[in-house]
Amino acid sequence: MIDTLAFIDTLKELQHLYNTGELRNFDFDSKIRKYELDVDRFEKAMIEQNETFFGGTPFSYDPAREV
Repeated sequence: MIDTLAFIDTLKELQHLYNTGELRNFDFDSKIRKYELDVDRFEKAMIEQNETFFGGTPFSYDPAREV
């Protein structure tokens, strides 16, 4: 829920920049980069958690097996 509220705040910030004529591609790039880093951190944490609990067992997650 906190992530959703943060995302809404980001959209409101971009909306304000648009309404005042100050919106630039840099604004989008910085927000996109922030959310991509959040996703990367989340994925890394999930992989580490999986290794901690299931490493070396048949339940171990291997992204290469997803395809």
